[in-house]
Amino acid sequence: MNVKNKITYLSGGIGGAKFAKGLYEVFKKELTIIVNTGDDEFIHGVYLCPDIDSVIYGLAEIEGEFGWGIKEDNFTVNSYLNEFYKIGFKIGDRDLATNLFRSQLLNEGSNLTEITKSLAKKFGLHCEILPMTNDSVQTKLYTKSGKKLDFQEYFVKKKAKPRLSKVSYKGSNKALVPNQIIRSIRNSELVIVGPSNPILSIGPILSLGKIRDELIKHPKVYLISPFIGKSAIKGPSVKNFIDLGFTPDLNGLKTFYKDIVDVFIVQHGDGDKSNNVVEENILFSSKTDSVNLVKKINTYE
Repeated sequence: MNVKNKITYLSGGIGGAKFAKGLYEVFKKELTIIVNTGDDEFIHGVYLCPDIDSVIYGLAEIEGEFGWGIKEDNFTVNSYLNEFYKIGFKIGDRDLATNLFRSQLLNEGSNLTEITKSLAKKFGLHCEILPMTNDSVQTKLYTKSGKKLDFQEYFVKKKAKPRLSKVSYKGSNKALVPNQIIRSIRNSELVIVGPSNPILSIGPILSLGKIRDELIKHPKVYLISPFIGKSAIKGPSVKNFIDLGFTPDLNGLKTFYKDIVDVFIVQHGDGDKSNNVVEENILFSSKTDSVNLVKKINTYE
């Protein structure tokens, strides 16, 4: 297949943002990125959208060394705030400015789609970046010890260590899907699901029935595996998958994404010789690796 028309990409987490860089390098204005907002939360009184900002900062080539925040940022506000109460979540000064801007516009009545468009423009980006919804959808994690955790408490404060018994996406049954997202999926020749944590990063997007239905109907949905061998490319996706009853491999991905994904792209050696499985290098050590994979995908029939 030669991807000449619009392409839609589902992104969440650092892995999703990394592959977005390759797509953006190749497609620019032909690219629409739908981003997970299940991680969004008020921290220190400002509204954070970690996955949206990871995509924006990554495409603007200013992301921090670990894929989040802004590189060479200062933490002056954080250090002063620490004098008032113990902080478990650090926000750099420049990153804080982004979140203050977002929070101010939310208070003035703008929705998250409008705000994200303004931020993308401010950072000089030429693709469309869309939050999965303008409404609140919160990823809630239930531990095997019986505790219920918000995402940032689980992921940052507890470093994703607790084992899980269940994950829910609070508000997904009522959240509305913007028309831009439906149009983007329908008008795209190809939809790609990023190498993101299926449970924590893509799960919230799929919890929105209208998006799931559109993906099921779309004839070409490709997935970049988040696993290499039995390990995660990044983060706790292996533990999460096992905890919720899936094997952290191609078989587990086929079960989780049943009826949604048409082609599975996995690391060399991780395939099962099925016609809908392709083996490629999916370890993105640099933007060049992402670009090379995009170009490979561009040759698929």
